[in-house]
Amino acid sequence: MIPLSYNVRSLLRRRFSAGVTVFGLGLVVFVFAAVLMLARGVEQTLKTTGSPDNAIILRKGSTTELTSFLPREGAKTFMADPAVAVEGGKPVASPELFMIFQLPRADGNGTANVAFRGITRDGWEQLRSHAVRLVEGRVPQWATSEVMIGRSTRGRYKGAEVGQSISIARRQWPVVGVFDARGSGFDSEIWADADQIADAGRRTGFSAMTVRLKSRSELPTLANTVEADPRWTLEARREDRYYEAAAGPMAKFIRIIGYMISFFFFIGAMIGAMITMYAQVASRIREIGTLRALGFRRRSVLGSFLLESSLLALIAAAGGCALAALLAAFSFTTTNFGSFTEIKFQFQFALAIAVWATLFAALMGFLGGLLPAVRAARQPIAESVKG
Repeated sequence: MIPLSYNVRSLLRRRFSAGVTVFGLGLVVFVFAAVLMLARGVEQTLKTTGSPDNAIILRKGSTTELTSFLPREGAKTFMADPAVAVEGGKPVASPELFMIFQLPRADGNGTANVAFRGITRDGWEQLRSHAVRLVEGRVPQWATSEVMIGRSTRGRYKGAEVGQSISIARRQWPVVGVFDARGSGFDSEIWADADQIADAGRRTGFSAMTVRLKSRSELPTLANTVEADPRWTLEARREDRYYEAAAGPMAKFIRIIGYMISFFFFIGAMIGAMITMYAQVASRIREIGTLRALGFRRRSVLGSFLLESSLLALIAAAGGCALAALLAAFSFTTTNFGSFTEIKFQFQFALAIAVWATLFAALMGFLGGLLPAVRAARQPIAESVKG
């Protein structure tokens, strides 16, 4: 077997061509990893919106709160269910109204659909105040038009600052607080009193209700009770799984588009690697002949050139992943396919992404170096020694 040091010295002697190949492969790895980070960011943002200790009750078959309707009587009935946790003599439940209103962007570039969540006093005190924290200002006064805004909405829309007011439903809604939901989907929402939002949107009921279970094992019991009630067509689902499922279509779309882009980059980078390795073979005919004359077999030469192209790919993978990891410091705004509202999330890097990106690079290196390696292995000894 040809020593690895031979391949390393060969790459060091041909720094320019090796560098160009690494750059091309690294760019593809960067794009591929960025796509995976983007999809993971969407999934994690929405998944962390829910908790495995909570259940969400909504209209049966609804994929989002936007298309769900929960009658007020239904909310009162199920928040008193034995499976729901109780604190201070009150059920830990939050009936909520989810609606969309258009707000003008702060930069003057048109308007955007923004999610408004109407909550109740008990819903805030018993449940939601434990999921988010105020970072500035105060909680809105109940039964008024005051609102508090998620961290990601701050400054993105006209009036979305503490002390200012936003305009919806032909009235002004003073902004009195900013909350941080730890990077979940709530950060892209605006919260206000449920009755005020219902009046603005002319709604008579809620969209859904989130309850904390006494224990996770109580979910099947609650789900059976909700589904069996003939008065309403409702269902109960674990909250984190509900939001995770809501992220599926958008994450899938991002992956499909990203894979298509990565595929074209993949072909280009593979051809570039192939051209580089062919040039390496052409310039090292005498070396190859010498190796064969020294007794190294064709499979050793084949393996050596494949190893060389794989080394280039691994270097490219390390560089591409390192560059992609820097994207974790940036956020991205897009439209949530489920609610048709703007949502802000960050790129999410993970070990699994690095592994997939490395395998992707290794495949490019292997395919790009295969044909040149076969050509090198088939060089006749006599002709090769002559150069």
